[in-house]
Amino acid sequence: MSNLAYKVEKQQRQTNSAEQSVIIRRRASITLGEKVLIVLFALAVLSASLFMISKAFAAYQTNIEIQKLEKKVETESSRVGDLEKEADMLKEPDRIMDIARKKGLKLGDKKVKDIQE
Repeated sequence: MSNLAYKVEKQQRQTNSAEQSVIIRRRASITLGEKVLIVLFALAVLSASLFMISKAFAAYQTNIEIQKLEKKVETESSRVGDLEKEADMLKEPDRIMDIARKKGLKLGDKKVKDIQE
């Protein structure tokens, strides 16, 4: 009889342990706080990336504007140089004397003085 009582007791232990294992709930390996931290970290990385991309794009746009302005300055400086050459050419005394003679001005060479610059 002792074996019979032992078998019944053993069966009760097995059913109790089966019931207990069903009752025990396993939680997820990542807690809610950890999930929140992961989401916040991902948002921080995303916002930092967007910030860096926007600053790089702004620098690129500024660089393009600088190149356009440098090109404009170069063309204007070449235009100024051309105008200075033209002004020097128009200031030549021989040219002025030729135009004056064509218009009917008669001057003796003794009355005209060359001015050295």
